[in-house]
Amino acid sequence: MTERVLPLVLPTARIESGPRALPATDRVAIVASFATDDTISRSLVALTEELSRGGYAVVIVRASDDERPLHWPASSLATPTIVRKSNIGYDFGSWAVGLAMFPETRRKPYVILANDSLVGPFASLDPLLLDFEACTTDVWAATNTLQMRPHVQSFFVGYRGGVLSDSALKQFWTGLVVEKDKQRIIERYEFGLSQLLFAEGFTTSAAFDSERIVSETENPTVEGWKKLLRLGFPFVKRELLTNPTVVPDGAAVPGVVNTMFGTDPFDWLQGLPAQKVTTTDER
Repeated sequence: MTERVLPLVLPTARIESGPRALPATDRVAIVASFATDDTISRSLVALTEELSRGGYAVVIVRASDDERPLHWPASSLATPTIVRKSNIGYDFGSWAVGLAMFPETRRKPYVILANDSLVGPFASLDPLLLDFEACTTDVWAATNTLQMRPHVQSFFVGYRGGVLSDSALKQFWTGLVVEKDKQRIIERYEFGLSQLLFAEGFTTSAAFDSERIVSETENPTVEGWKKLLRLGFPFVKRELLTNPTVVPDGAAVPGVVNTMFGTDPFDWLQGLPAQKVTTTDER
C-alpha cells in the first residue's frame, strides 16, 4: 500500500525556533535542509541571509533523524523559522510540509522553494532574485536541463503570482507518496513536476538555460560548473567537493572558487558557532 507523505509527517512536524507566523510580505522562501546531525552549515546560513536580505521570509524545514535542537549561529543577521520533521519524503516532502504548515504561502506573488544541496552562495543573490522577480513566466528556476528529459532543476525554483494555489499544483504537493529509491524520486517528482507544468499550460523559464552551458546529455551544475560560475551563478554542487571524480575537472573546483571569490568552499560545508534561538510568536 502506497503511503502519502503529509499524513505521516505533519502530526510530528513542529516549529522549533523563530517566528511562528509569517510576516506581512509578498516574498516567502521555503528551504529544505537535510543533515545527519545537529549542525548548520555556513552555506545554509549564507543562503538564508541572502534570501532575507532580498525581502524573503525564510522557513527552513529540516529533515533529520537527529532529534537535538538546531542552534542558529550567533553571528547571523537572519532569523528564519525552523521547522523540524522526520526524515521522510526527501526535499519534496520538506517543501510539502512547509506549504502545509504555512498555507498562505501558496497565494504569495513570489515564492521560492530551495534546498541546501549546493555550496554557496559565494556572492550576492540579488541578480538571481531580480531575474526571478522580473521574469514573466509562471514558474522560474535558477537552472534547467535537457539531460534525460527536459525539466527545471529542483534545488532553486520560483513560483509567481500565487500559482501554487492552482488546484493541480496543490494536488501535486499534497499528494506526494513515500518513495525510498532516489531515482524514483527524480522520475516521479523532479521530472513529474515539469511534466505537470507543461500539461497544465504553465509557462517556465530559467536564469541559466542549459543550452548556454552544456550539451543536452549533460547536467549544467555538474559538467558545466565552471561556466556557470563565470556567468554569475554563485554556487557549486556539493557533490563536486565530496566526490570530485564525478567530472574530469572536479579537482579544480576549490581552486577556481578561491580565485573567483577568495574563499575555500570546504569551509562552507562546516557548521558555524551557534546560540540557541527561542521561538517567537508574531500573531
